[in-house]
Amino acid sequence: MIIGDTDRELLLALNSFVGRHALSDKILTGLANNELIRGFPIFFSLVALWFSVESIERRSRMLTGLLATCVATVLSVWLQYHITPHIRPFLDPAFHLNIIDPRVTNNFGRLGSFPSDTATLYFSLATVVLLENRLAGSLCFFWALVTVGIGRVAFGWHYPSDIVGSLVLGPGCVYLFHTLRRSLSVRLSCLKVVCILCMRSYSFFWRTHIICSIVCKVSLKQLSLFFEVKQLAVLSRCALKK
Repeated sequence: MIIGDTDRELLLALNSFVGRHALSDKILTGLANNELIRGFPIFFSLVALWFSVESIERRSRMLTGLLATCVATVLSVWLQYHITPHIRPFLDPAFHLNIIDPRVTNNFGRLGSFPSDTATLYFSLATVVLLENRLAGSLCFFWALVTVGIGRVAFGWHYPSDIVGSLVLGPGCVYLFHTLRRSLSVRLSCLKVVCILCMRSYSFFWRTHIICSIVCKVSLKQLSLFFEVKQLAVLSRCALKK
């Protein structure tokens, strides 16, 4: 992947806000690097949606979305290790970025940055919320874009294209799993209907068999009784003639 001029310009423009003032640096650091601040609105929305309604269907959809989130996050990390279209911005000597804590560059060994694993995680979770509640999901997406998207680019963790890649990978996996689950659910519902019909048919034929068996037994007994009565009548006539 060739990093375009727009990618570089956006990176440098956002990074120019770092290191200007102590107060702004604290705010940016809190929004971009504090897991509690950037994650609370999204995780609170997930918990609220989970417990707001006692719905097995909703919880099933959310569990499917969380599974897709795990898959997307693992895939993003795998891509960073095996596909390196560009070096992580703050590790690239071609850039002279404003870095608040230089120790990060010395202790960080993952060169690849595409796509952003953190952004993939948060965009995926925001998609799970969006599928259940559009307003809450839209707010979560906006919050993730500001804190994880813009914040990670401003501190040189990622290029804007890394965030775009995460925006495709994360929600894409969630929607794919959601579609597969819905398709599988329809097929299982059809299979369930077929099984119910088979069970009912079996029950009907079994009951019919029992009824027919009873009718046959009663008919045989009636025929046997008829022949016995007829035989007694013949014997009685013979006795009377003698």
